[in-house]
Amino acid sequence: MFTLSQTDQEYISVFETNNINKQFTKTRDITIKCGSDANCLFPQQYVNSKCILLSKNGEYVNLIRKKQNGEFLTEQSIHLGTNDLFGGMSEDGQYLITWDTQARQIQIWRYHEL
Repeated sequence: MFTLSQTDQEYISVFETNNINKQFTKTRDITIKCGSDANCLFPQQYVNSKCILLSKNGEYVNLIRKKQNGEFLTEQSIHLGTNDLFGGMSEDGQYLITWDTQARQIQIWRYHEL
């Protein structure tokens, strides 16, 4: 499985392997928050232990949970006020780290399970 986020689109496309022909097929779209974006230096990241997909889209950082039934649910969209932002999540999914041109500082958020 892989996901694809396109510029200025309020969704992420999910592609999965077709077991018959071994080709990737688009299986669904995940609704997200986004905004205008020309900056692609914040890679999507999947944290397996938390079943969380981290995706930066425009001025938003989206935390998307993969549920046990395979569906995806956007749990949180963090608006940072600029699309010029960079970051990632720690390997264990406990921390989100960002840097952006508006705040001009490293910001660290701790993941809190509800």
